[in-house]
Amino acid sequence: MHGVLRGWGKALYKLRWAVVALWIVCALFGGYAFGKLTPLLSGGGWAVPNSQSLTAGKLLASEFGGRTASSMTLVIRDPQHAVGTPEYKEKLKQIVDRLKQEEGVSGVFSVLDASEGIGSGLVGKDPNLSIAFVDMDMKLDFVINKVPDYQKRVNEQAKELGVEGYLVGEAAFWGESSVQSQEGLAKAEMIVFPLIVIILLLVFRSVVATITPLIVTIASVLSAMGIIYLVAREVELSVFVTNSAMMLGLGVGIDYSLFIVSRFKAELARPGNTKQEAIAKTLETAGHTVFFSAITVIAALSALFIVPLNAIKAIAFGGIAVVIVAGLTSLTLLPAVLVILGARINKGSLPFLRPRESGKTSGWKRWTNAIMRRPVFFLIVTLVILGALAAPAVNMKLDSPDIRTLPGDTAVRQGFTRMENSFGIGASNQVSVVLHNEKGDLGSPEAVSKIVALQAEIGKQAHVLGVTSFASFFPGMEAAQVSGVLQAGKGALPGDVSFMVDRYMSEDRHTGLLEVTLDEYGSSDASRDVVKHLRDSVLPGFGLPEGTSFSIGGETMAGLETSKAINDSLLPALGIMLVLIFLILVLTFRSILLPLKAIVLNLFSVAATYGILVLVFALGYGSQLFDVESNGYIIHFVPVLLLALLFGLSTDYEVFLVSRVKEEYDRTGAHEDSIAEGMEKTGPLITGAAVLMVAVFAGFAFSGVLPIQMLGFGMAVAIALDSTVIRMLLVPVTMKLLGRASWWFPGRSGGERSPDSRNRSDKSIQAGNKVIE
Repeated sequence: MHGVLRGWGKALYKLRWAVVALWIVCALFGGYAFGKLTPLLSGGGWAVPNSQSLTAGKLLASEFGGRTASSMTLVIRDPQHAVGTPEYKEKLKQIVDRLKQEEGVSGVFSVLDASEGIGSGLVGKDPNLSIAFVDMDMKLDFVINKVPDYQKRVNEQAKELGVEGYLVGEAAFWGESSVQSQEGLAKAEMIVFPLIVIILLLVFRSVVATITPLIVTIASVLSAMGIIYLVAREVELSVFVTNSAMMLGLGVGIDYSLFIVSRFKAELARPGNTKQEAIAKTLETAGHTVFFSAITVIAALSALFIVPLNAIKAIAFGGIAVVIVAGLTSLTLLPAVLVILGARINKGSLPFLRPRESGKTSGWKRWTNAIMRRPVFFLIVTLVILGALAAPAVNMKLDSPDIRTLPGDTAVRQGFTRMENSFGIGASNQVSVVLHNEKGDLGSPEAVSKIVALQAEIGKQAHVLGVTSFASFFPGMEAAQVSGVLQAGKGALPGDVSFMVDRYMSEDRHTGLLEVTLDEYGSSDASRDVVKHLRDSVLPGFGLPEGTSFSIGGETMAGLETSKAINDSLLPALGIMLVLIFLILVLTFRSILLPLKAIVLNLFSVAATYGILVLVFALGYGSQLFDVESNGYIIHFVPVLLLALLFGLSTDYEVFLVSRVKEEYDRTGAHEDSIAEGMEKTGPLITGAAVLMVAVFAGFAFSGVLPIQMLGFGMAVAIALDSTVIRMLLVPVTMKLLGRASWWFPGRSGGERSPDSRNRSDKSIQAGNKVIE
């Protein structure tokens, strides 16, 4: 691979302008596509195939009136007037009439349409607040993109009328999540870019060398967004794709650029080196590192495709796309720009940032030699510290994103809060028990009797505040009477009762719904226990009508199933990841023990990162810094994404450091001196790259979007640990303890140098003999 990259470097000298022109076109298209990407993204993709929650959701959306996936709830509160007063009704009517004019709204059922008995169910403890059901005839993906505008108009009209008005529900939640995602991205960029510029100035000590990687990285991220846009036109992609791709793209793009530019400057400074020779040598060395680093990150992310969640696959795809493009730009566009610039890469040098005097032993070398004198001590102490940091991860709990992931000042969050205050915490995340009988009639007297009995049984369970079914709208009636009314059809019922019954019994009477309201949040341990008990004991052991199956839906069940799917996939994904990374590192280093060492150290680093993540976001120690609400859980997809990203990016530094150590070892054959020399040559660059990555990821930790905050914080912590504890301590001391066995490879003895180094040494000896002669 070294020879191929060197040959490409020489060829690139002639192709430089064509390469730059091609990437300019790609970046312009990507910028155009990026502006049109958001409306194509979806809040879906978290359902587990063939799961109960997915089955229940499909039945709810297809069999019951007003329960499509995009349907919402309107919350109206008038501080001055109670529900039912003429003033309240007039204001509600104005809001409802205007809302009905919105695209996709097929109907709104409120207290204006309900009789006293039905209407009481639309009013909770707060006499000034009522809810209304908003029916939609538009697909969820489209509503998600439109609902923020609906929300804004409802809020503005409500304020003009002196009331509070909010839209809540799944569509409203994901619509607001999409808005927060974009605003968080903009906020992160405002934090990140100034930091990147300052750090690059400190690393490169010149203006041109600072601007060049930044421009190339922006071009690569935009080009990657163009690819994501093209795919999003055909396939459902998660709203989190842009954040995760942007975060990873900026991190690896700057990282790779740093390696390439630094090596080019060093090669260009060598006496007699031309621009062509400098870029060829840069690609042969730093380019080789970038190539294998990108392959490693891509391999790690590819392992996520075994997770049976479309959203995870979409995020993995976004990461792979951005890393492929970042790798390509680092090996094509950046070298082309460097060849064009030549010595001008050093233009705008900052005189107050002077490089270290040559010939003077660096602090990196002194540090490395010092810790290698007591390797066992430093190894044990460091691993104990990492183990202590990892301890909180033992009890890590996963759950799906809920309303608490949104900032408290958003309209959707406020609407949910008002609704919960009036109807109880569980009102916004009810458990759906869907009964389905393909052939039988759930409206028969026997079936009605059993469903009423089941309703009563569920109502006895701990934490259950209430259970609603179609029978709830026929108080005091016998099962036979209820059955007769149901079979008589809609014409036999008042309009408002018919509307509510349709929400709990399908028109063909093959599907029925029991809605369970709990006294806890959907992600709480208590809610999970209730749902598990219903799923595993109550429903299987209850005598349902013959031929009737059940499925449980709602936030709690979906969270349980999604978390289980991710947990079940974690070890297989990790196994695939480790095998792929091991094989790639074996090819890179031509060593067996070094890849094994890298994997073990990375596992310690990942475990410590998980522990710190749990400490801050689940247990709440320091969560105030990020203005988030800790609830004991980590959002389910964060750990598995962190696993892939951390293994990929940590291996990045491993490849860079060990490749330089190997370069020195091949040249000299001195093992310990090679470690110290490699640390001296790469230490400042790894530190600079790590500071850049930490700055990028920390910026996203303050973005205001909880899943991305967790991901950004976890990445920042992991890179900080990796560039300090792992690279500065564990890598040198473990290589010292392994000795020359570090370089053992089948067919080659542990202390033997590579054939290339022997050939170079032999040629040097022969050249020296000729000089002597």
